[in-house]
Amino acid sequence: MTSISRHDVNALLRQVQGNSLFNRQLSSICQVNGLKSTGVKAELQRRIVQPSAYGTYGFSFKPSPFYYVEGAVSVLRTSMAQHRNSVTIPLRLSDHPIVQRCNEDKSYRIMVFCASDDSGLQDVAFPHQSELRVNGDEIKANLRGLKNKPGSTRPVDITNTLRLRGNYMNNIEFTYALTSRVKSLLTVFFSGQKYYLIVNICKTTSVPELVTTISNRRKISEESVISELNKIAQDPDVVATSQVLSLKCPLSYMRLEVPCRSLSCTHLQCFDATSYLQLQEQGPQWLCPICNKSAPFDQLAVDGYVKVILENTSKSLETVTIEPNGKWSSKPPKEETSSRPNGAALEDDDDDDDVEVSEIIIGGRRIETPKHMTPYKETPGSGGADGGSAPRGSTHSAKRPTPAVIDLTLSSDDEEPIQRPHKRQHTGTSSYRGSSSLPFLSESPSNYPS
Repeated sequence: MTSISRHDVNALLRQVQGNSLFNRQLSSICQVNGLKSTGVKAELQRRIVQPSAYGTYGFSFKPSPFYYVEGAVSVLRTSMAQHRNSVTIPLRLSDHPIVQRCNEDKSYRIMVFCASDDSGLQDVAFPHQSELRVNGDEIKANLRGLKNKPGSTRPVDITNTLRLRGNYMNNIEFTYALTSRVKSLLTVFFSGQKYYLIVNICKTTSVPELVTTISNRRKISEESVISELNKIAQDPDVVATSQVLSLKCPLSYMRLEVPCRSLSCTHLQCFDATSYLQLQEQGPQWLCPICNKSAPFDQLAVDGYVKVILENTSKSLETVTIEPNGKWSSKPPKEETSSRPNGAALEDDDDDDDVEVSEIIIGGRRIETPKHMTPYKETPGSGGADGGSAPRGSTHSAKRPTPAVIDLTLSSDDEEPIQRPHKRQHTGTSSYRGSSSLPFLSESPSNYPS
């Protein structure tokens, strides 16, 4: 077979990826090479450029920064929708020499993928009721992903349960039932829903390696952040005020180590790159935890402005104050002086304990006695039938009445007579002699109406 130079290969790739070939020409190339020949132009180009990613089954899984599909180590198996069934996939090291990489490099893993369609880019999606066994041992893995979150399912890593030696035959058994999540069994039967299962060997990338990649590539510069803050402050339609920036990650609640956000995010708050990637590794959604916008891996960048703040503050500091001009300080914003409820001004509460003295003249002697004691303080909500209480200002208005002077040297004749109610008196005898023997009962007391 005649070899082809790298220069010619690159020229062919440029021709395929360019606009010089029509769809029918690309479709013919796919058909000749055993690839699926239908689809839009972009899909046809990808199949020709990366045929190993599509294999002979005409579709591929959406790429992930955590792994790269090196190739398939099994045939594509289809699960039917009308009944419960089991699919068994044999895997032997001698049949697939590429599997030997798993013994030499721990970053190579054997993973089980499943899709709900057989064309284009597909999310990993297993049947709703399914289980996976390798050599008779059940694989404890989340085959459903996050609830109501399509695309959050991960492929299943089965490397540690495989016996990768010589001619040993490993059996991968996949059991499924009720593959279509609909209520009507008749709809399940006629819907034609199918799932496609395949085993791939993948090159994985760890979270620390991805964090290093983010740290070494393009950053959000400190100057660009300050420029954006000044631009907002100069906008006449926006009232710019200081803002508090948290130095803790909203995901882990720990201090930020690698402050990160998406290039499409407009907020200043960052999340920690390690915490975010660990979360996506468990259930990929790639959404910003602050603004909920799309934040894929290739759009993540380190915020240089926040990084400078972290490098120049103590690890115990949790927040800083950002001024509209971009300057920051570790002091919290000044709070306005609070006032009392109901508009009452602040004053010394010691006045409530004051005691006023009034003058009382008794027999020519002047005696000073307390006139005003500590007022009764009503608990909130206890005064009045309507549950309200009188304003505090009203208690101060009647707090210091004019001292009263009582002169007790005046004659009793000048005073108004005091009317006292009639009281029965005991005579000291046990017999009743009638009203005639009790003269005080026959006449009314002085100034008492008869």
